[in-house]
Amino acid sequence: MLVLTAAFWWGVEGYAMFEGPYPRGPVADGLLRFSLIVLTPALVLIWLAAAWLRRRVGDSGYWQLLGIVAMIWTGAVLITRMLVA
Repeated sequence: MLVLTAAFWWGVEGYAMFEGPYPRGPVADGLLRFSLIVLTPALVLIWLAAAWLRRRVGDSGYWQLLGIVAMIWTGAVLITRMLVA
């Protein structure tokens, strides 16, 4: 539940950064767009499909898959916030 809340929060705050008057370079702008358009929906879809995936990849593979997706998303969000703020 915490991950889905974080994805919603980033969707709102990231969109506010995208539409706001924040100065940002091409790298920050590209990472912001990528994290909002690709990574956040991917995180939500993987998290929602987790029940189906759990039986197929096993318990340890399940947590590894969710962990790596969450870490990639978190890294993109943190780097974007550092570049924009």
